Amino acid sequence: MVQQFDGFAIFDDKGEVKRLLDSLIQAKDPQVRIDSMRKLDYSYIFTLSKRERIGEVELIRPEIEASWDWRKGNIDSTLRKKIENTIAEL
Repeated sequence: MVQQFDGFAIFDDKGEVKRLLDSLIQAKDPQVRIDSMRKLDYSYIFTLSKRERIGEVELIRPEIEASWDWRKGNIDSTLRKKIENTIAEL
């Protein structure tokens, strides 16, 4: 279920999406950092780095919206897997 307040969803809050991603990164590998993020129409593309290696991960709106309650541990499994795979490639 997508949680919206007054027409505002987690997808629309760049800071909240970045905090979601950062929390997953820190739990998996604190050496990975977010270098940049770009918002497209229906997705965010994050550039991650670790030492000299760089990787990109695209998170789409349905994955992000399915993770609206991420602070309670409710994170979309596809979103989590994408991040874990990108970190593993670094």
